[in-house]
Amino acid sequence: MQDLRTKSRIRKWIGTGLIYLLMAIFLVITVYPIIWMLAGALKGENEFYSNIWGLPSSPQWGNYVAAWKKAGMGTKYLNSILTTAGTLCLLIPVNCCAAYALARVNFKGKRSILNYLLLGIMMPAGVLAMPVFTVVNELGLINTRIGLTLVYAAQAIAFGMYIMRGFFISLPKSLEEAAMIDGCTRFQSFTHVILPLAVPGLVTQVIFSGLSVWNEYIRASLIIRTPDLQTLPLGMVAFSTLENNNYPQMFAALSMATLPMVLVYLLCQKAFQKGITAGAVKG
Repeated sequence: MQDLRTKSRIRKWIGTGLIYLLMAIFLVITVYPIIWMLAGALKGENEFYSNIWGLPSSPQWGNYVAAWKKAGMGTKYLNSILTTAGTLCLLIPVNCCAAYALARVNFKGKRSILNYLLLGIMMPAGVLAMPVFTVVNELGLINTRIGLTLVYAAQAIAFGMYIMRGFFISLPKSLEEAAMIDGCTRFQSFTHVILPLAVPGLVTQVIFSGLSVWNEYIRASLIIRTPDLQTLPLGMVAFSTLENNNYPQMFAALSMATLPMVLVYLLCQKAFQKGITAGAVKG
């Protein structure tokens, strides 16, 4: 009996060890490219080629200053922030209201709308590039932030709608019924009861849609024409063409373009955990 228990413990330890080993391997695969980029951004040109995989012997912080000036990062940052914020400001209210209607209200054509939204998720962005360009051109919105923001918001609606609908369906109807018994209208129960409990869905939408807009290149390259309106992806491509041999400065520019989304993700992760806790308490 004792031998069986010992063997069971050994098997458990081996299984746990293999799981941790696999997790460590995936951690290295995920994190090392970021470390390599950050380390490469602090090397001189000669050291980059002579010590390509190692850490910098003498950090060259001037690469960040040079990359910021040469790539015009200040303008590109502003354009990306305005475009991303504008897209989310349009997207979240529309998706919340529409997803709530699809989750809670029964009406004719509801299934057809859901199938249409599913088709919007499945359609590749490249297939829609020329039709989108044609529509934007007809509306006179080529080379404008408004045009780019409207395109991003429109094409992110389908995915965001499904995310929010799933969260609304998971919430019990008794919460709304209790609020309406206490005198709330349906809209008041939606804004005061349902939306606070749907914080995890809102945060998920911000993460996915925000990252998608921040990193998007194809549609931006079709709509934006002048350097003063370029977003960070367009600016990075232009800078890589300009400095195609200066990898330390290119890595520095990429690091600066990546950092805001990393910070947003970390902040949203905390909000996600708080949202789950708040929903559990209020439920």
